Amino acid sequence: MNVPSTTRVTAIVTRVSLRAGAEDDFARWQAALTRVAGEAPGFVSIEVVPVAPQALDWHVVQRFRTAAELDAWRGGEARAACLATLRPLLHPEQPVAPDEAAPDFHALACVTEVITTRVEPGREHAFRAWAEAAQAAQARFPGYAGTLVQAPLPPQIPYWTALVRFATPGQLDAWLGSPERQALLRQADPAVATWTSRRLDGPFAGWFSEEPGAAPPAWKQTTLVLLVLFPVVMLEIRFLSPLTAGLPPAVATFVGNAISVALVSWPLMRVAATGLGWWLRPAPGRRRRNEILGAFVLLGLYAAELATFTLLP
Repeated sequence: MNVPSTTRVTAIVTRVSLRAGAEDDFARWQAALTRVAGEAPGFVSIEVVPVAPQALDWHVVQRFRTAAELDAWRGGEARAACLATLRPLLHPEQPVAPDEAAPDFHALACVTEVITTRVEPGREHAFRAWAEAAQAAQARFPGYAGTLVQAPLPPQIPYWTALVRFATPGQLDAWLGSPERQALLRQADPAVATWTSRRLDGPFAGWFSEEPGAAPPAWKQTTLVLLVLFPVVMLEIRFLSPLTAGLPPAVATFVGNAISVALVSWPLMRVAATGLGWWLRPAPGRRRRNEILGAFVLLGLYAAELATFTLLP
């Protein structure tokens, strides 16, 4: 369905059909769009997802905090300029379709690298410029299956989260170990941002596979990962980092990542997926009620985590 400017939705999907040979230019375009959207007021996340592996059809999901902020983004000059640069890349018989309310996208069968970046206050513009170059490079690699970039929640907390998906572990490793990525890492200024990354096999390992039916939408899986990953990282920063300060950086990072992966994989994600199963896969007769209630519960849990770690002495 089309989404007029008066519709009260906070997420839209833009469907894109590329012409053959435009893949590299589209990689640069989606990186530029992510940077521009990330600077817009109310930005929550942007997700670029292929309809199928190696397909020329893509879905670009744009999420904002409020309907008014989404409307401002949809009608703004920045997005219009991005769409203007996209037009030469499109299939001549399939122009950009009108925006639609974003449906529940299911995760692809892929492997995901979760990258958490702490950006120093006031250096967000420099970080976005570097991230734009990184996204443009990774999108040109074989097996690339889309990216989700999520802004800090709330904006005062300087942590950005990116989920980088590839079709197979080998293709993801090829990007992570590539000369192009190593060159980008050398260009990264540690005074602007510091980051950690973790590997999630499958869409999200086996966390959501035990119950019958389709997997939960990718955005729900992402929000649940953030819910359990954030306190683990904060506890490591507070309690583990002082204990590993005397170790070589590689050893200290390995220890922290090993503990994080173990805790998130088991038991935290199992507990979270079980406790919020009614929201991850709402019953058809209670779908709207459970969707709304689940969103409030999740926001409450985020707020509780933020308050806890903010108030800790």
